[in-house]
Amino acid sequence: MRINPWLKKSKKNLIPLSISNDFSDALKEWFFTGDVEDHLGQLVECEMCEHPELRYHFEIKNRLKENTLWVGSSCIERFEEIEVFDENGVRLITEESRKKELKRQLKKRLEELMLQPLRDLWKTYPKGSEQRDQILKAVQHYKKQSGFTPRDLLLLFSRLEKKNIAYESKRYKLSLRSEYNKSFVSVLTKKELNKLHPCFSREQLKKNQELLVKLNE
Repeated sequence: MRINPWLKKSKKNLIPLSISNDFSDALKEWFFTGDVEDHLGQLVECEMCEHPELRYHFEIKNRLKENTLWVGSSCIERFEEIEVFDENGVRLITEESRKKELKRQLKKRLEELMLQPLRDLWKTYPKGSEQRDQILKAVQHYKKQSGFTPRDLLLLFSRLEKKNIAYESKRYKLSLRSEYNKSFVSVLTKKELNKLHPCFSREQLKKNQELLVKLNE
């Protein structure tokens, strides 16, 4: 019987880093650490099955040998022997709960990467300053609406650049639920729209065809 290429590669890469030489038993030595990496702008390979073109890496660790591997979420989902724990340390058994936890950890990591430049920016202003208050309010809006207002993002991006703080605009989501935000976006200059373009979701651009027209002028 022919072994699937991904399974063959998984055995080749996992067994030497494990105690057991039996693949199923070796898998039981590993667990998801909760660490996730986002390789925004580049594609990486799963260190277990060698699947290419991954954006996200999830770390698994061997509890007996302390070895680690950066893998795709599908490998953790596929091999149920790899342990996944929730935030309370309870082992998750069902496919649905394991997948849900991987998504939760990914979302948590992406939010952390998005918020860190804003924390760095906040620290550059004195205590009690208007600038600190504006950053705080912008983040509070993001927490409540799952996105920033276009006005807040333009202001934050401008200040991040003035302070030479690196950031990735693609990590910041726009909230366009209110009529005010929709109206605000409709009167932006092409330069301002280009600044916010990476923050729009495909659905938002689809619903606002006039934005695409203005961007392509």
